[in-house]
Amino acid sequence: MTTYSPLIRRLMISSLTVVISRALISPLLTLFLSNKLGLDPQDVGLLLGIAVFSATLLSLYGGYIIDRLDKRRLLILTMLSSGIGLILLTLAQNLYLVTLVLIISETASALFLIGSKAILSENLPVGQRVKAFSLSYTLTNIGYAVGPMIGVVIAGVQPSAPFFVAGAIAIGSIFLLIGAPRDASQMATGNAPQSFVSTLIILKKDRTMVLFTLGCLLSTLVHGRFTLYLSQYLLVTYTQQQTLDTMAALLACNAITVILLQYQVGRWLSRDRLRHWIAGGTALFIVGLIGFSLAGSLIGWCVAMFVFTLGEMIIYPADFLFVDTLAPQALRGSYYGAQNLAALGGAASPVMCGFLLMHTPAPSMFYALAAVAALGGYLCVVGARRSASVQK
Repeated sequence: MTTYSPLIRRLMISSLTVVISRALISPLLTLFLSNKLGLDPQDVGLLLGIAVFSATLLSLYGGYIIDRLDKRRLLILTMLSSGIGLILLTLAQNLYLVTLVLIISETASALFLIGSKAILSENLPVGQRVKAFSLSYTLTNIGYAVGPMIGVVIAGVQPSAPFFVAGAIAIGSIFLLIGAPRDASQMATGNAPQSFVSTLIILKKDRTMVLFTLGCLLSTLVHGRFTLYLSQYLLVTYTQQQTLDTMAALLACNAITVILLQYQVGRWLSRDRLRHWIAGGTALFIVGLIGFSLAGSLIGWCVAMFVFTLGEMIIYPADFLFVDTLAPQALRGSYYGAQNLAALGGAASPVMCGFLLMHTPAPSMFYALAAVAALGGYLCVVGARRSASVQK
């Protein structure tokens, strides 16, 4: 990390602290909302789904705003909004107010991710971008590995304390960027479209980007919220205790694999062979899903999780590299905002998998997901091939 500029180093550290603030409350949010508002688990899931769906749609406009204004100041605003939102959750008693706070908090989180990608693209040479993103993604997984454990410990002292601590961390992260010096590389906004509608028209006309976003959406349906459909499957086929033990092992396997290998994998990715990397990552997803369907022991589950995680480690930086290659200099935020629409796939995943588990034999869920992964990977590969042919 010492090879990067002060701005990039501070951005990396703030990304870690922001993730920790979110991860602190991740294992507690469902129970907290249930107790706070008297909602059953299904209603809590619907509430969270509405917040994620709304934030994903709003992030498209947020990407346009990121292109128009100072990115660093916008990141500071997102951290402030997220921190205040987490604290307000402990005070809100009204369902509509809680929904509004959740939408603001989720939108702030999405915009922080989009803005971070845009700053990395704007301030780093082409050869360093995917490596920096891989390092950022590694730090994200470290945050999600550490944060939930800290949150559970703090909740043992006071149930609402993790939300105050998480809010304080998010707000405190502001100071990492306030004093960060500007890099010499700044985006020229002269070619930026004058209206949001103009930006949407440009995105709509970019068939390669539309094709790739559709492919990412299908791919995200497979890997975006994989912990949810795995737990759904295990609850149908295993006892509750076996489900908890298996999920703990799978989450540990996923986190350790990413932390140890993500940066190395990111160093190997290259623009000229991007479609081959995407095809390879998709193939690993499919092999991992088939492995889940056949797993009969904890070792089998962990081996399948390892293979699945390798696919995840390829697809995440490959998606970033593709959009970075495709996006015009003045529209990086807008393009990352459009690509963030793929998060809708993660929101739809538990719904689709729950339907399959209710109406089909349980292992067929994994085969359906494998088919979705294959289709999503195909669309992404076609998009990458189109991009390569245009550049030539």
